[in-house]
Amino acid sequence: MDSIPQLAHQTSHAETPQVDGVQDFMDLRKSGWIVRAARLWRTLRENRISFISLGVWIGRVAFPRRTAKGKQPPANILVIRLDAMGDLIMTEPIFRELKLRFPATRITAVVQERNRGILEANPNVDRILHPPSPPKSRFLQQVHCELSVLRLYWRTFRSEEFDMALQPRLGPDYYAANLLLKLVDAPVSVKFLDAPNGLAGIISNLMCGSMVSLQRPKAQHEMASNAAIAGRVTGNAFTSRPKIFLSREDGEGPRRRVAKLQTGTTILCLAFGAQAERRKWPLAYWAEVIQIISKERELFVFIICSSGERDEGLRLQSLLPVESFLLSGAGLREAAACLELCDFYIGPDSGLAHMAAAVDCVPIVVSPHPINGDPEDAGSPVRMAPYSPHARIVQPREAVSPCRDRCEATGSHCIMQITPMQVAEAFEITLHSLEQQALKSQQIATNSR
Repeated sequence: MDSIPQLAHQTSHAETPQVDGVQDFMDLRKSGWIVRAARLWRTLRENRISFISLGVWIGRVAFPRRTAKGKQPPANILVIRLDAMGDLIMTEPIFRELKLRFPATRITAVVQERNRGILEANPNVDRILHPPSPPKSRFLQQVHCELSVLRLYWRTFRSEEFDMALQPRLGPDYYAANLLLKLVDAPVSVKFLDAPNGLAGIISNLMCGSMVSLQRPKAQHEMASNAAIAGRVTGNAFTSRPKIFLSREDGEGPRRRVAKLQTGTTILCLAFGAQAERRKWPLAYWAEVIQIISKERELFVFIICSSGERDEGLRLQSLLPVESFLLSGAGLREAAACLELCDFYIGPDSGLAHMAAAVDCVPIVVSPHPINGDPEDAGSPVRMAPYSPHARIVQPREAVSPCRDRCEATGSHCIMQITPMQVAEAFEITLHSLEQQALKSQQIATNSR
């Protein structure tokens, strides 16, 4: 298996600069209760007893769907990945390994509707399905996810049989993937064993007791965990990296933008949006990073954002001292094609960072997760760093109270310890390392002639 990015790629900070945003957050009258409420909400989500799942488990005990044995080789395989874009990208090698091992098998992927573009051109996926999109409101969000999964099962899978089903997600099942796994009830169903966290965890493990449940690994990169799933069902060592398959048409627009650039111009992708507010950094900070870098070299910057972030993107573009282009509301494959043209990605811990790594664009990520934080956390770079040997993660040294072993704020908080100069220095270190590697490779090639 390719080497997993290690902590050596992270940039630590010896000092904790005093930033107004942190001081403002540290006013406990404003923020202490917010963090306590966030902790309570997280605990409730992780320990919620799903009566829908409980009902499905009882129903499957009474009326099992599974046959005595699945077909060998399997005729139909289902892979469930209902969480975020970065998780799906790091799952892509599983599809490749399955198709290599079972070339005649029909492979179905169930993903979120907004993520289906990641797999649309993938030759190793025969069918892509998604549950109906639940309401965006966080009120009863998990119940809505479960109802969406029930509707998908009833409309599509009720009359189908799968010989094998995989659910690679680690951690709490916020997206009802285990529910769909149980509804399908394939003869071979593979997932990771959940930590028995209270009554909800016990019920979840009982519900999945007849499945092949792999022991939850200690803190390791998500790619290693996906390798364990793929190895369990194929018997082969995991040898592939994530890849996003693109057509020439996907990159036509971005290619026209860079066609007339001067030779030697460094092309950057700059992103600023993130699903979690605590992963966001001020627009002025991103602009300052570009300003510092542009003093040493010629730059062209692609700014990638969603259509809802267009106004912020225009504001950021107005702050940049270099030529730039705003790509707002693009499809996932067009965004990937744009990243493929870029030398570096600079931005927050988001799906775009994983997309950059998958198209060989070097990611430099600004993360709120502290270096001394919990390595098991879903935001930890130990688990979720972009899968690139050159990735560099810029992190605060430690969490800022009232946060503990992770950033628990509902807005920009621990991330505010990181300065633009530190991100610019991470870029320069990475660029120098790549230039040295290229020079060494050139010398080896010259000597071998």
